[in-house]
Amino acid sequence: MSTVVAGPETRARRKLSEIARDMIREKIVYDEFPFGRVLRESELAAMLDMSKSPIREALAELAHEGLVVMSPNRSARVIQLTAQDMAELAHLREMLEIDGLRLAMAGDPAALAAALDAQVQAGAAAMEAGDTEAFSRSDNAFHLEIFRLCGNRYLDQTFRQFAPRIQAMRSRLARERDRIRASHATHTAIVAAVRSGDADRAMGLLRDHVRENAHAYSEFCRKDSRPDRVPRVPLDEMERFARAALTKIGADAETTDAVLRALGHASLLGVDTHGYRLLPHYLRGLEFGRLNPTPTLRFPKASGAAAVLDADDAHGARAAYAAVDRAVDLARGCGVGAVAIRASSHFGAAGAYAAAIANAGMAGLAVCNSDAFVRLHGGAERFHGTNPIAFAAPADDPARPWLLDMATSAIPYNKVLLSRSLNDALPEGTASDQNGVDTTVAGMAEMLAPLGGAFGYKGAGLAGISEILSAALSDAPLSREIAPMMSDDMTTPRGLGAFVLAIDPEAFMGRDVFRAVVTRYRTAIRNSDAAPGQAVMAAGDREWAEADRRRNDGITLDPTTVEALAAFADAHDITPLKTAPALA
Repeated sequence: MSTVVAGPETRARRKLSEIARDMIREKIVYDEFPFGRVLRESELAAMLDMSKSPIREALAELAHEGLVVMSPNRSARVIQLTAQDMAELAHLREMLEIDGLRLAMAGDPAALAAALDAQVQAGAAAMEAGDTEAFSRSDNAFHLEIFRLCGNRYLDQTFRQFAPRIQAMRSRLARERDRIRASHATHTAIVAAVRSGDADRAMGLLRDHVRENAHAYSEFCRKDSRPDRVPRVPLDEMERFARAALTKIGADAETTDAVLRALGHASLLGVDTHGYRLLPHYLRGLEFGRLNPTPTLRFPKASGAAAVLDADDAHGARAAYAAVDRAVDLARGCGVGAVAIRASSHFGAAGAYAAAIANAGMAGLAVCNSDAFVRLHGGAERFHGTNPIAFAAPADDPARPWLLDMATSAIPYNKVLLSRSLNDALPEGTASDQNGVDTTVAGMAEMLAPLGGAFGYKGAGLAGISEILSAALSDAPLSREIAPMMSDDMTTPRGLGAFVLAIDPEAFMGRDVFRAVVTRYRTAIRNSDAAPGQAVMAAGDREWAEADRRRNDGITLDPTTVEALAAFADAHDITPLKTAPALA
């Protein structure tokens, strides 16, 4: 659907916010803006040729309608209409529509039949023309006519409050032509029942129609989130595109190599929350100034086995890999090497840096803090970041160390973003709404729970370790003081801290002894008894097995990322990313 910007005369008659509201609503309802899409005020203002103020007002109105989710310090986004949401809406819709139909038939059945038939004819014409959007509009109008003629304005107003969400569901179901034909046949049968005065049959048909739509949408959600709907990309193609994109916006070679190395680690090992799905966000940060594309890294302080790295607002991966190199060098001379990082940014999967230290034959620790998104145990406000802890130790296979990479929150924040994109529910007890009440709906998650469930104070304590090592050693901001990762401000650096530690076994009982003991430990884990129906794995086993699969089948990308990268390629005139459906 093309964007039509209102002319001066139209603007004179209507407030700009009303024009913006209606245009954005159209794009959401008719699937031009998919569920979960981020709605940045700057992009919408440019698209609709108006300032941010009416856009902000329009988004607030759409949030009241239930089409948009707004959160403090973060861009608005289109709702995620889950199967559970639709089931609850269908229950309310059934009660309202059946009562509306009963009242309308008791009032003026002839007028109702004529109004409904007009929409049936409009739907038939749309089907003939193959215009699914026009059919969806006539479908919506068919149901609105029932309330227009029911004689109860409060019933009409109540239905119209959530009608846009129902219409958004219809538009997505209208992709299937068989469903269009079935819906049209039901509408035709309802008209016939109204004309014959058979209220029981008309209401029975309408009731079944509403329930069938809810079931169809549930199936649609299930199919849409299947792995074979998630695009796959060969790693070399992903690296080709990422290198071209980063080069296009002026990132230096060291930054480009570091970003590809970190994102490749995460995507290859199946840590999709911190893999190439972050590339669009990193590109915006580098392009608009949050990240320095050509930083000058320096070590303003060093003493013995310790050093402080000032990253000059570099990408987090650029800073972290530089810190790893320095820590390994220090450990070769001192037995241990510790580097505190300041003036950095989001560095992705902490395990990438612990693994890099292990690949050098040493035990590696990497931690960082991040903007507050995790409540305390029993808390109802954001306090810690997800504050990951990663540790790796070399074993018999140098390329596959024992590797632990964990958030100290119940789940990573990027799991919420990925779930929004894929329309997936969150695990129980992992996230809370704005009041600190647990929710499984990704679109309602305003904070995460700390790791540990009923014993979440342990997760909060672990988060404190990352917080202290990342902030106190380098004089970097606490989680509560860090600007949000996801916001409209992509020009202001965030100044994150982090910490890496390398331990050289040669300074103790020797590298050979260390590798042998870690290998023995890992083998014992793998050979330990498993509960019925369960499997026991050592830290990193699942990830290394996934890496083998993805080297053959390609990495996965969620639809929102694919869309964002396609838009970037188009705007910056680079060869688009080539994707393919996942292998069965």
